[in-house]
Amino acid sequence: MPKKKKKNLSSRLNTFVSEFGKNVFSIDTRVLFCKYCETKVDSERRSSVIQHLKTEKHLRSVKRKENQQETKCQQLLTNDLPSKKSKFNLDLCKAMVSANIPLNKLSNIEFRTFLEVYSRKDVPTESVLRKFYLDDCYNEMMEKIRQRVFDRKIWVSLDETTDAEGRYIANVIIGSLEEDTAGPIFLLNTEALEKTNHSTVSKLFDKSLSILWPDGIRHDNVLLFLSDAAPYMVKCGKSLNALYSKMVHVTCAAHGLHRVSKEVQNQFGTVDKIVANVKKIFKKALSRIQILKNYAPDIPLPPEPIIT
Repeated sequence: MPKKKKKNLSSRLNTFVSEFGKNVFSIDTRVLFCKYCETKVDSERRSSVIQHLKTEKHLRSVKRKENQQETKCQQLLTNDLPSKKSKFNLDLCKAMVSANIPLNKLSNIEFRTFLEVYSRKDVPTESVLRKFYLDDCYNEMMEKIRQRVFDRKIWVSLDETTDAEGRYIANVIIGSLEEDTAGPIFLLNTEALEKTNHSTVSKLFDKSLSILWPDGIRHDNVLLFLSDAAPYMVKCGKSLNALYSKMVHVTCAAHGLHRVSKEVQNQFGTVDKIVANVKKIFKKALSRIQILKNYAPDIPLPPEPIIT
C-alpha cells in the first residue's frame, strides 16, 4: 500500500492552534509562536509542543497573564462604582485609619470573612477604599483640625527621621496654646524630603501651615516652633523669624543636656578614658560579663548610652 503523505507545515501548525487555542499559539509565516512566552516553539512533533506547555517558564507566564487580567477586571469594576458612596465603606475606612490598621489587611481572608459575617455588609477591597474614601476621611479630619485651632495661637513641632527604605520622612505636629490647660495636638502633615537642610525644612513649614490656613497663613498666630538642635534646624528657625515675627524657636532640652554633658566630658579627660576602657573590656564579651557577675553580683554593668 502507498504511504500517506505527511501533512504539510501550514496544516500542522493550524492543527496545534486549533487544539491548544488561539490565545496560546499563533502562526507567524512558518513558525509556531507562543503568545505567553513570546518565543517560537518546535513544531516538528506534537510531543515537543506539549513539553513546552509544561515548562516552568510557560507556567509562570500563564500565571502572570492571569494575574494581569484579574487586576484589570478589578479596576474596571471599581471604576464603575455608583456615584453615591456607601456610609459603611466610609466608616470602615475611617475606623481602620484611626486604629492604624493598614488597608491591605482587608485582603486577609479571615479578617474579611469576620467583617462580612458580623456586619452583614459587602466588604470593599483595599483599592476601593483607597480610591474613593480615603480622601474623604482626610478632608473631614482636616476640617476638624481647622475648627479646633483656626483662630487660636498655636505651636508647631517639626522633626525628620528615616524610614525602612532610607527615605527622609518629616512630620509636622501642631497644637493650640491654652491659658490654663494643655491644648489639643494634631499631626498636620507628613512628607518625604529629597534631602534635609534648612531650605527644604522651611518650605515644608510654610506648606504645612498653608494646609491649615488655605485662605492665607496667619503668621501672627504662630508663637512657638519646637525642633531638635541640629544646625540646619537652628538656621531654619532664624530664617522663619523674618516671616513669623512673633514666633520663638525652642530646641530640644535633651540636645541641650547632651551638649552640657559633652562639655563636662571634655573637662575630665582621665575619667573619660577610664569609663571608655571599662566599657571596651565588657563590650560584646559575654565571658567577662559572666565572671564579673560571679565575683561581684551587686556591681552593675556600664549603662548603655541614650541616642537621640
